[in-house]
Amino acid sequence: MATEDARYKQSSQYRLWSFTPSHLSTLREKTNALARTHISNRMRASDPPVDPLPDFLTPAEEYQMLNHFTLELLRAAPYCKLPTDIQATAAIFLRRFYVTNSVMTYPPQELIKTCLFFGCKAEGCFMRVQKIADTFPNTTGEMILAAEYVLCQGIRFAFDVRHPFRALEGAMMELRRLGDFDDDRINRAHKRTREILKFSPLVTDVYFHYTPSQIMYAAMAIADEGLVHRMMREAFAGQGEEMKDRIWGVIENCRAMLEKEPPEKMSTYWNDPESTKAIKVLRKKLTKCRDPDRVDLVALQKARREQAAQKPKPKPNGEPNGDEKVFGNGNGNNIEREAKRRKVAADGDVFGPPLGA
Repeated sequence: MATEDARYKQSSQYRLWSFTPSHLSTLREKTNALARTHISNRMRASDPPVDPLPDFLTPAEEYQMLNHFTLELLRAAPYCKLPTDIQATAAIFLRRFYVTNSVMTYPPQELIKTCLFFGCKAEGCFMRVQKIADTFPNTTGEMILAAEYVLCQGIRFAFDVRHPFRALEGAMMELRRLGDFDDDRINRAHKRTREILKFSPLVTDVYFHYTPSQIMYAAMAIADEGLVHRMMREAFAGQGEEMKDRIWGVIENCRAMLEKEPPEKMSTYWNDPESTKAIKVLRKKLTKCRDPDRVDLVALQKARREQAAQKPKPKPNGEPNGDEKVFGNGNGNNIEREAKRRKVAADGDVFGPPLGA
């Protein structure tokens, strides 16, 4: 039987969406450079052409905007009455999408709504699109659906997101089985760890760098480091200190990333004058350097449909296709089949004469 580690390595999350920090940074820089080139060409080709070109967002500024809109998604999700797993899946979809797509190309304020709707689908919660549309002002179901296929392409049709919440429940069961700690301490650690997992991993890049169990242990180490050490002693009993120290180093690195975005930020961010001022400047800059062809995704989708409908259909060349060769084309072959049927009926035996006749 395959181990849990082997099964995880077969998942799309590991195969398609796991990167080293340097690789992820390179991907974002490449995405930013491509967006600058494409948008510059479209602006020069517009009527009238844009001259001079605006200042474009840098990769660092794009990342700052991505974190802002991830927070916007997490703030909007409770108004849609979505459970924790769906909120987390929607946030990861958004972050995956903007690895290979720029916020200058596709408007993130529209992708937020599509991610929430598609997160429901991915987690098996089939909510009506209009219910989500009614949660947001000036939003229709058509606007949410317009970016759905674009989102699927952007996340490489990888709809499976592995979260650390189930690992946390298993860890709590194991701690209770060991019996070394009182229930109050375990319950406090469980509550705090879950608070961290519902926020900090979703506004950082830990899902791209670490496994769900590593993320869970890192969050638990923030809540109660002693519990993690006890579980590691149990897990690595008889295996030496080298392997345990190596795993602990990974957990510490993940913990450092999570501590940069504490869950308390969800309530303080919106009232922080510095954050508000910085985002206001970036949003103003983004408005000037957006892709002019993709500002309105509904209009873009309609144009693509009309273009597909106007493509000339291939004209029949008189030759039967594969099915017609076997089943006939409904015209001349029908006459042939009818003649054969009458001949068989006249012979009186559908199987033909005896072999010796």
